[in-house]
Amino acid sequence: MAQPTDTSVIQRLIGRTKFRIRSQWALEGATTATILASAGALASIFAVRTEAVEPMTGVVLLVGSFLLIVAGAIISAARKLDDEKVARKVDRASNLSDRLSTAIAFRRDLAAGKTQHEDGTTEEMMVAAIKDGVRAAMRADIRAAAPFALPKDLGAAGGFLIIAALAAGLALPTIDHAAKLYRAVPDHAKPGSVITIEGANLMHGMSRPVASLPIRNSLGAPTLTAPATTGYVPPDGSVFLGTLAKSRAVQVLDWEPDRIMVRIPKDAAFGDQQLIVFVATDRIGMVDFTVVDPLDKSFHGAESVNLSADEKAYIESIVAELKDIAQREKDKDLDDFANKIKDLIGKAENGDITKEQMLDELQKAEEKLHEHDDPKPEDVQAQMDKMAEQLGKDALTKPIADALKAKDPEKAQKELEKLAEKLDKKELDAQQKQDLQKQLEQVAKQMEKMDKQQEQKDQQQEQKLKDEIRRLEKEKEQAKTPQQKQDAERRLEEKQRELQKLQKEEEQKQQSDQRRAVKRLQKDMEKAAENLQKPQKQESQGEQEEREKQASRDMKDAARETGKVDQDQRKQATQKKMSSQMDDLREAMRRAKQKGNKGPNDPFNKNGKQQDFISRARGGKGQGQQWKPGQGQGQGQGQGQGQGQNGGQGNGSGQGGDTWGTGHDDNLTGDETAKGGHDKDQDLQGQAGDKGGSTRETILAAAQKGFAGVGYKKVYADYQKIVEEVMRNEKLPSSYKYYVKRYFANIHPNMAAPPAAPEKQ
Repeated sequence: MAQPTDTSVIQRLIGRTKFRIRSQWALEGATTATILASAGALASIFAVRTEAVEPMTGVVLLVGSFLLIVAGAIISAARKLDDEKVARKVDRASNLSDRLSTAIAFRRDLAAGKTQHEDGTTEEMMVAAIKDGVRAAMRADIRAAAPFALPKDLGAAGGFLIIAALAAGLALPTIDHAAKLYRAVPDHAKPGSVITIEGANLMHGMSRPVASLPIRNSLGAPTLTAPATTGYVPPDGSVFLGTLAKSRAVQVLDWEPDRIMVRIPKDAAFGDQQLIVFVATDRIGMVDFTVVDPLDKSFHGAESVNLSADEKAYIESIVAELKDIAQREKDKDLDDFANKIKDLIGKAENGDITKEQMLDELQKAEEKLHEHDDPKPEDVQAQMDKMAEQLGKDALTKPIADALKAKDPEKAQKELEKLAEKLDKKELDAQQKQDLQKQLEQVAKQMEKMDKQQEQKDQQQEQKLKDEIRRLEKEKEQAKTPQQKQDAERRLEEKQRELQKLQKEEEQKQQSDQRRAVKRLQKDMEKAAENLQKPQKQESQGEQEEREKQASRDMKDAARETGKVDQDQRKQATQKKMSSQMDDLREAMRRAKQKGNKGPNDPFNKNGKQQDFISRARGGKGQGQQWKPGQGQGQGQGQGQGQGQNGGQGNGSGQGGDTWGTGHDDNLTGDETAKGGHDKDQDLQGQAGDKGGSTRETILAAAQKGFAGVGYKKVYADYQKIVEEVMRNEKLPSSYKYYVKRYFANIHPNMAAPPAAPEKQ
């Protein structure tokens, strides 16, 4: 077989041609990439000039733009080129009639071991063709085959370069990105409040957050607990409260480019201070801020409640009375109610609550207090009375009945427990067990019967009202005159209100703790009766004993429910007795003034007399001119004449008028002690036995020394008892009762008095 002819001459020719082609491609790729690189470089320059990026970052971006040109050239030049195609290109440019490309094709076939080409050419012919191609290579023109030309995107690239160069030389205004603080909103607040520090570029110079993260720490104050909220707290940002000389860290809640949320410490000092913001160790600024004393009314809103000292003392006296009753009666709900009112007073003092909110909170607290009250406790008592009547028929259960009849359910509970213990200890014989079973069964049946009768009665009453409403609706439709229609509408509304009231009572009965306890009591007695039934023939001794033990447990459960009925009854009775205090509390809160509304004139505070009165009540001297007696200035307009010592004057022709005058005496209280206030203080010494100081002396001494003496306490209690009795029996307007009770709260013997002077030897 003939050896293939050497084609190295042709390969070198093709290699030079490929270099020229790839050089042209690289030039075109670089030119096209220059357009993108110019735009990127221009953007980088602007970013650096506008301080959107750091200068070093801008340099990196510029280098990246240059590398983009190189990458364009390499990518373009790296495209694949086939030797046969390049040879054919040279053949056509040099008019060689495909000699070079044929030689390359035959050389590949011979190298692959093919002795015959696809077109049928034999090996000898292929060798001859290769030799011919080698000889023709001398006439090849590679410049014509791969000429160099200007890139087609050269114009666009040049234009972009020129624009980028011109734009880079423009003088752009410098933007100030330094962090700035504007104000604290609000600029004053109470300790514990959340406030916002407004500013700009507040994240300049600190590490940027990737995302909003939950608060995990309190900057500079690790002892503070993070609130149940989310926000970004930078690791290198902190806020302090105080002055540059002395400050303390505050809790940062959220940090954004234009605001910082912080919480003022609950124990922060009152007064004018500053909030100082740091990024790392650099102070970026400070804003003025005032920590407000919650009791400073000058900072309270116009809608906040403005309780005077005596109003607060009056409400506190009612709350103290409620707490005393709650502790005495062991009523947790009442104690919680009193604490709620105490909390409302604190909020009112701090200016955190409006009058409407205070009354609304009071109503909610009252509703919660009476949430499970029974609308008709007499029905429950009737069931307990029936239970006592039945239990009284047997000697074994008579002690329980006697306790119930004596309205002592607590004792009845103990007697039931004793009976259960006797059953447990097998101290009852068979006959006693049978009698007890019958009694418990009868009690359960009677209670169930009464329950059904009451339910049936309520249903009948409800149905009767519904029938009456339908009749009145029909009567209203058939009314012939407007008067008849109006009369039917009035009666219809009355019946509808009655039905709503009845339905509300039914809902309250379903929620009544007393009725639930009575139902459980009935079930427990029913179960105990079932377990005390005579043993069956097939029942073993062990099964019988187990039933008796269960009966004992049922009776103990019944005793417990009896105690709950007693507890609920006493609780409701206690709350019913408190209706007067509740009315007083509601009236006091209703009369509380708002800061922006002076309200009606207070007769207790005429010309500053209230402050003088309280000063004297605490043992101070007061102002003597406040209580100086004088002539009344009010003018009566009755039909008679007459002049009191200090009262108003009536005008008329008769000896006595038949109508009252409209005047009043501004000095109706008169002089407090008829003293000038400059005399030497002297103690009124009490005497042993029945020759002690008179009531008048006691009151005068209290007026001079303060309402804290032992004798005064007795006089106060006597007079208060009389006044309470009169207000209970007489129909007095609530406003009169309010002022009377507030007066007694002001002269309460427990009011603070100045320290007593040491006794003279």
